[in-house]
Amino acid sequence: FKRIGEAEGAEQFAGAATAAFRKATNGPQFLKQVQAEGIDLKIISQEQEGTIGFLTASHACPEIAHTDLVAWDSGGGSLQITSVEIGALCSWLRTVGSSIATSLLVEQVQAKNFKDCPSPNPVSVPEAQALVRELRKAIGQPPEWLANKVEAPGVTVVGIGTDTSIFCLASQLAAKDEFSKADVLEGIENMCGKTDLQLRLMEDTHAAQAQPHNVVPKLVLLYTVMDILRINTVLNKQTNGNGAGIAMTREFWP
Repeated sequence: FKRIGEAEGAEQFAGAATAAFRKATNGPQFLKQVQAEGIDLKIISQEQEGTIGFLTASHACPEIAHTDLVAWDSGGGSLQITSVEIGALCSWLRTVGSSIATSLLVEQVQAKNFKDCPSPNPVSVPEAQALVRELRKAIGQPPEWLANKVEAPGVTVVGIGTDTSIFCLASQLAAKDEFSKADVLEGIENMCGKTDLQLRLMEDTHAAQAQPHNVVPKLVLLYTVMDILRINTVLNKQTNGNGAGIAMTREFWP
């Protein structure tokens, strides 16, 4: 990425290290190796991640007023849902992401060793239903302000992420940018019973082709959070991660 940036004339390089770096015992050591390459990479808190995610969503959706925007950023190790509440940004932060959902499915539901069996496929419908129950326990109840916010008139919940995010996956399966909880449920039902190979051969669904092992866990995580918060629809906005938010955050640029 640095070489691509240099070819385009970039003179400064910065990045944010998120959940994987926060949890890994060798995170700081690897961070130093990246910094040695001339990239100002910082390990950021989950609170900062939520703020940066909101900035990215607002950049992707300039037509939505900040007060009407709920930004949902969901990665491998965490999820952040952020909005403006009483004039200030507030976030609901959970240490549950698609990788966590996949490990829960393999270890808690299928009773297998995740290191020996990293893919849960094919997943049965009863196993997907059991994962919903496990995720509800892991995620817990949302704050009242957020539950009220997503049900307020004129509010749009925007899911941001790359072309393999949980939102892009659901959007590709539903064949529309804004999808409902029913769309996600249908996607889960259609993806259950498929092998890794069958998912890799889905030419119209890049997110499934690229990461077949966590297709069902991603969809179940998405469905569970939508159900907990009573979210009717989510608008998918494909972004280059949180690049826009990082570019808009002054602390990354001396």
